[in-house]
Amino acid sequence: MTTEQTGSLSRAEEELVAYLRQAAEAIAPNAQPIMEGWACTSQYDLLLREGRLFTPAPLPAEAQRLHPGFCFTNAAQLANDHPDLQLTYAEGYGAAQIVGVTQALHTPHGWAVTPEGLAIDPTWPHEGSAYLGLPFADRSMWPHQLFGRSLLQEPPFLHDVLRCGLPDGLVADFGRPIHEYVQPSG
Repeated sequence: MTTEQTGSLSRAEEELVAYLRQAAEAIAPNAQPIMEGWACTSQYDLLLREGRLFTPAPLPAEAQRLHPGFCFTNAAQLANDHPDLQLTYAEGYGAAQIVGVTQALHTPHGWAVTPEGLAIDPTWPHEGSAYLGLPFADRSMWPHQLFGRSLLQEPPFLHDVLRCGLPDGLVADFGRPIHEYVQPSG
């Protein structure tokens, strides 16, 4: 971990968790009557309950930085193009420090993870970044390299998961489970 850390989370991770908690709390009061009985009220709630934290690591020398704005396909491409690295596609929310901006950008994001729980990001630099998401063990769920989009942003998949919870075997056991660090609100 870095010297930014306070407690068990880095400063960037604490800020990302606070952002997700604020977003979850903003939705939850209005969502309760509609989603009574659902496993989670929003993607933010899902990530705070089931998400995993990943420690940022540098892009390996054999991999190259890919085009900004295509993080989901970039992450799947990195994992598919480098099977020797044993990477798994992950997505959720990321936090990146943008040059010249005092506050980190918190946004839906995709990256690849190692079995050791390291985030390998072909889109963003790793310095000052934070990653909270789900590593998808089922390769058929990974975005197509040309047409891929976020699973957690797509209503058919997202609504099923929010209603019923995560299917068994969908998420790989990589990263640090968020529930060990924070309790979801509600």
